[in-house]
Amino acid sequence: MGRATTMKYLPEMVRVFLQKPAEDKWRLLRIVTLSFGIRMMVLVLPFRRLAALLGEQNSEGNKKHPGFDWLYVNTVSRQIKNVSRYVPWTSNCLVQAAVGKILLRKKSIESTVSFGVKKKGRKMEAHAWLTVGPRIVLGGETADQFVEVSSFS
Repeated sequence: MGRATTMKYLPEMVRVFLQKPAEDKWRLLRIVTLSFGIRMMVLVLPFRRLAALLGEQNSEGNKKHPGFDWLYVNTVSRQIKNVSRYVPWTSNCLVQAAVGKILLRKKSIESTVSFGVKKKGRKMEAHAWLTVGPRIVLGGETADQFVEVSSFS
């Protein structure tokens, strides 16, 4: 969604935001702030700096079904997707996965950010997705089209 469209819906977004419970308001503000910060990191810093936030590279992580409330994971995932549609900067799969990883880590929920590539004609495309236990919670719409090349747990 472009900046003009975001501005068009701004009064409605503010109205909906103000009706949310305090916990949701704080989480949404954290998502916006983290999204902006991570986007800036992607633009100006080498990837190794961002990778340090994501965890240990190519570690196994927790692939079993974790024993926690999936409601929180689903809420965070949905809110990240929604916020990403309306912010005036690019909040792509990498930004969304990193934001999700950071928010879930704060609740001691293990997750894995995976990176994959695919060949499209003569070009390579990359994608990032976030997995909790056996389930992809962010970026899963197209993850099956990519070959995983690295992960951070």
